[in-house]
This record gives sequence, C-alpha cells and structure tokens, in this order.
Amino acid sequence: MKQWWIYGIVMMVILVSSQTTSPSYEVESFIGKVEYSSDGKIWKPVDVGMRLSKNSWVRTGQSSEVTMTYQGKRTLQVLQQTVIQLKNLGTTETVKVKSGKIYLNVFTKLKGGEVIQVENDVAVAAVRGTRFIIDYEENEASTCTVVEGRVVLTRNVVLPAEVARDPEVKKLLTVEVKENQKLSMTMDENKSLEETIRRSKNNLAALKQALSEAQRETMSRVMAIKNAERVLEELMQYDEENSDNGEDETEDTVQKIKSKVK
Repeated sequence: MKQWWIYGIVMMVILVSSQTTSPSYEVESFIGKVEYSSDGKIWKPVDVGMRLSKNSWVRTGQSSEVTMTYQGKRTLQVLQQTVIQLKNLGTTETVKVKSGKIYLNVFTKLKGGEVIQVENDVAVAAVRGTRFIIDYEENEASTCTVVEGRVVLTRNVVLPAEVARDPEVKKLLTVEVKENQKLSMTMDENKSLEETIRRSKNNLAALKQALSEAQRETMSRVMAIKNAERVLEELMQYDEENSDNGEDETEDTVQKIKSKVK
C-alpha cells in the first residue's frame, strides 16, 4: 500500500513538472478577428487563456490585435494585419514575423544562455531585455524602433560555406539600435550584399572591407527619435480607435503616425 502511495506522488510530480516546464505563450486579451494554427494552413479563433506552444502560428485581421504573455517575463503584442510564427520557445526563443507589426516587451532580465530573437526575411533582432517594435513589409523592408534598451540587428543574408564560420564576417552584418532610435533595412540591400559576398568570397580581406563599408553606411541611417515612448502610445491609440470605429486604415492616418518618428 505504501509503495502505491509513493508511486502516486512520483507520478503527480512528473505530471506537474511536465506541464509547468512546457514553454508557451498565453493569450491575455484580443480584439477583432484573431486566429491561430498549428500548421499555418488550418486556422481557428483564439480565446483568452489559450496557450500557444512552439511552431504555433498567429494572425490578426483588419482592426484586430492580440496580447500574449510568457511566464510573467514578457508580453508579445501582435498588431493588426500581421502573421507570426512562434518558431521556437524555451532557452532560445524565436518569433518569426511573416508580415506586419509586433511589439515585444521583455521586462525581466534574461538568465545566462537565454536568447530572444525576432526574425523576418530581412533581419534578425536579438535582445537581452528591452521594449521594441518590429514592422515588416513582406519581401520589402524591416523597421526596428527601440522604446527602451538595445537591439542588435543582423542582416538575414545567405553566406557561402567559405566564409559562413568567420565570426568577423558575421559581426560586420550586425548593427546595434539603442533606445529612442530606429533603423530600416531592405531586401534589396541584402541582395546587393549577397552579390558582393559571392564575388569576393575567395578574397577575405576585400570581402571584409566591403562589408565594413556597408556596415558604416547602415549605421549612418540609424535615426534618432525624440520620444519613442510617445510613438508607441500613438501607435496603440491608433489601433484602439481603428478597432472601435471599424474604419479601414488610410494613408493619411498612417503618415500622421510615421511623422512622429522623425
């Protein structure tokens, strides 16, 4: 009898442990049309309290958004007309933005070895603890606006085997964006860099010189923002107003918001 009692306790501990250690985002709130998918093909409506695990997809419609939390450590807000995938969760977290805009607030210091990345086809944003916005126009450009902290952006380019393991080459593809700054990178810039890398892959010194020049040019385009916090507030207010009245987004309104980031 005693053995069965001990066995029951052990099984309960294992069950609770597996549930609490399984990394997932919890849906805290949403407005409008928000859906999730396990394969990116079959979509279902989200619900408050729902947990979304690794490889889950989330998409929002016009005048819609969803706020999700991760173990009390950070919040991820997916704004209207956006598609993302929770590509990886756990010690290394990767959120892939297929299109649209997200706001990530990391409000607890990450432990050693923990990594959070937001990626799209143009760039990968790596953070340690910060608040920032990623706005991605599919196959066009990616813009990172940092409200607090710092973000390291790495261009998402294909490196040939000859230089793929060179740490200096990888470093030359990165740019740091600080608080109250923003930076845009484009797909065309990446394609141009890939062509440069392809031509110079057998001349490492020339390649690093070309990448260094491209890095300096990119750094020169980092824009200072008077008050990124205010930009965030304007953005959130616009989304709320747009969801309340159900009106479609207009170019005038978008330009008004963008003018705040000058």
